[in-house]
Amino acid sequence: MSSRKPVSLVVSLILSGIVAFGGASVSAAPRVSEVRGLTVIKAGVPQVLVEGPARLLHVDFESAQTVSLYSVASNSPDVCRTGAADAKHTALHPNVRNALSLNVPAGQTVCVVASGDSVDVVWHAEKMTTTGEPRTAYASDR
Repeated sequence: MSSRKPVSLVVSLILSGIVAFGGASVSAAPRVSEVRGLTVIKAGVPQVLVEGPARLLHVDFESAQTVSLYSVASNSPDVCRTGAADAKHTALHPNVRNALSLNVPAGQTVCVVASGDSVDVVWHAEKMTTTGEPRTAYASDR
């Protein structure tokens, strides 16, 4: 019986070490909150969706309207309106998830525009901090 106590003590110490090591490796990973923004896009009025550095994960809308994204250099306060004519527009698909995983470098802005009536657009982006760690973009970051 005395031989069982040291063995169970050793097993307990080993298991405690494994649990402590596993917990430390999990907590060291950066955490990113899954937050989605809602933006109301008025017909024909381009709006800023996200500014770089960031990664745009998805943009969704439920409507028969045409909604498109485009990227422009962030060099003016009204960047989406002034850069709309020269930018290459990418049409989004209505009523489905538009998974993008689009990297937006520093100095760039992703804009969104709708034709027809106003439309509600749901989006999700991870902004990058100066240290390179992801930070989720909230609707108030626009």
